[in-house]
Amino acid sequence: MSILKGLKIGCIGTGNMGGAIISGLLKIEDGPELNICDTDKSKLTRLEKMPRVSTSASSSETTALSDIIIVAVKPAAVPSVLSSIREEARGKTVISIAAGVKLKTLRDNLLPGTAVIRVMPNTPALISQGMSVLSAPEDIDVGTLDIAIAVFQSFGRAIVLPEHLMDAVTGVSGSGPAFVFTFIQALADGAVKCGISRNDALLLAAQTVFGSAGMVLDELQNPIMLRDMVASPAGTTIEGIHKLEISGFSGIVMDAVESAAKKSRALGGE
Repeated sequence: MSILKGLKIGCIGTGNMGGAIISGLLKIEDGPELNICDTDKSKLTRLEKMPRVSTSASSSETTALSDIIIVAVKPAAVPSVLSSIREEARGKTVISIAAGVKLKTLRDNLLPGTAVIRVMPNTPALISQGMSVLSAPEDIDVGTLDIAIAVFQSFGRAIVLPEHLMDAVTGVSGSGPAFVFTFIQALADGAVKCGISRNDALLLAAQTVFGSAGMVLDELQNPIMLRDMVASPAGTTIEGIHKLEISGFSGIVMDAVESAAKKSRALGGE
């Protein structure tokens, strides 16, 4: 039986991430009841036709009807949303997925007795392959945190890390999909340059990245050891790796992650 059975979960905002969360929760057999709200009423019309889903006219109404409230709005909108749900959220759990919004901000904008959790999910959640990282205050109830983890495991993998690492998380798993898409495009471009059609090149590139990631995730194997399995002495692969490395490939990727993390810190006011 799901740990989420019988719970009432509210979702304020149904954009890409909010929609992914809703979709993931609906896939759970014996999953929670959902109440959602969004300023875009057309999204509500579509979602309210789904089983276990109801809609509300306002964020405060959604909060009043829910045990757990997921705030899935843009960072700039978070303070006003929290202000609108302060009374209704007291004694409940508020989860924010807004980038750069700290636990202190959540607590400062809510009433005492409201549990808060900060989460950084990523866009592969749209196909149930998400990577989510949760941070919570040290005094969070263990059962509450377990429920939050179960929510985000419904559309991928989820781990808990200290809040001071969340900017680094943003650089890796938050911005990382865009870096990977860029690599897939470059891999496909290389195939096209060598004479393969665009569609076939994209399939080759994307499936290669997907399968390679699966090999790493299988018992979290060391990627360098896996690379050595492919790179035969004096072969084609080591020739290509040499070209990547003399061009600074690994350093460029590390710089990209660090730059994204620094930007995340700047957006958070540091």
